[in-house]
Amino acid sequence: MKKSKKLFIIFLLALPILIFLAVVINNRRTMGTTDNFNGDKVVNANNINSPDNLLVQGRTVYDKYCIACHGVDGKGNGPEAYRLNTKPTDFASGNIKFKSTPYGSMPEKVDIVATLKLGVRTTAMLPQWQLTGRQMNAVASYVMSFIPKDQKKEEAIEISNAPTMSDTLLSTGKRLFEANCASCHGKDAEGDGPLSKHLTDYRQNPISPPNLTLRPLKRANTQKRMYMIISTGIEGTPMPPFQYSLKPVQRWAVVDYVESLKSQHQTLNNHGMMGRMMKHRFVGEESKGMQIDMAAARAWMMGRRF
Repeated sequence: MKKSKKLFIIFLLALPILIFLAVVINNRRTMGTTDNFNGDKVVNANNINSPDNLLVQGRTVYDKYCIACHGVDGKGNGPEAYRLNTKPTDFASGNIKFKSTPYGSMPEKVDIVATLKLGVRTTAMLPQWQLTGRQMNAVASYVMSFIPKDQKKEEAIEISNAPTMSDTLLSTGKRLFEANCASCHGKDAEGDGPLSKHLTDYRQNPISPPNLTLRPLKRANTQKRMYMIISTGIEGTPMPPFQYSLKPVQRWAVVDYVESLKSQHQTLNNHGMMGRMMKHRFVGEESKGMQIDMAAARAWMMGRRF
């Protein structure tokens, strides 16, 4: 019994070292690339120009890291999808939640890459830091191939300069929030509006508006990202776009008001030994994502960034 306990302790002590060595070996395998990130855009000095070659590479990455949740045909029906409350995106529907282009239009490839880089907090979609820039570029191209070709193409929405925060701006933001957002998010932005218990996505899956006073949010964890989501809406959900109904300064007013309501961080999720090791990071269904995609979890734990 004592011997087993000693071996278990040695295993726990050695685990971080083994993970570190695995990451180092993986990094050495990809040292030949010259990928750089510029904001949310990928610049590949060694980029392969042939679309066919890029799709072949992308499918290889997709089959290894994405298929479990998103499915063979990108319809969000992979073998692990059933266990997730926040369902994987159905790429074939064209409903891409987080993007920079107007509602109803084709996303840009950099939007897919941004999701790979950032993940979707509180869900099983972890940041894919185990991938190189070239791999992200390739799998983003492959994901784009699932999206209906008849979707219109439009330019990305421009993020205007944020006005200086003031009491007047906050007052305007509060008024606009109560008029446009409170029915779902609640008067105090805690996700408990009168419609909150009756919302579904386009597949009739139950969906709940987030408590906007807690962090992290799925994507709107910076002011610019929140401004973009208010502008574009979230396709396939009840969250509408406000690009045309609110002027840029009004959208910024709502952003500043919501930011002023921040109160605390979401409850940490400590399921299992690895969850306890990562208790400063994992929230919501991220622990399920860790179980599904150990490569992404390992890269995140090691803090590999671009």
